[in-house]
Amino acid sequence: MFFFLCRTLGIWSLAVATVAMVIDGMKSIAASRWILTSFGRFWVNLAPATLTQAQVAVQHYLSPKAWDPFALWVLDLPAWGVFIAIGAFFIFLGTRRRRTVVYVT
Repeated sequence: MFFFLCRTLGIWSLAVATVAMVIDGMKSIAASRWILTSFGRFWVNLAPATLTQAQVAVQHYLSPKAWDPFALWVLDLPAWGVFIAIGAFFIFLGTRRRRTVVYVT
């Protein structure tokens, strides 16, 4: 069940990355210049209240110093890149490992 859930989350994340890439591509073609939507802008457009909740949670449970350098850096990355990384991570977790049989003689 764990492997199925991880693979499903990974595939959905890659699907969101594809949609984000297509949206950025359409915006770039329409504007005749390179346009990338940052992960932070994507998150604000989707659910703005959860971004502030995530900031409060990171600053409370981890450290206030963890928000400024790391989280803001991730929020400035392109949305499709973040979703590709998340999807690849979940697909890696959902991949079953082959059992190796070792014969000792």
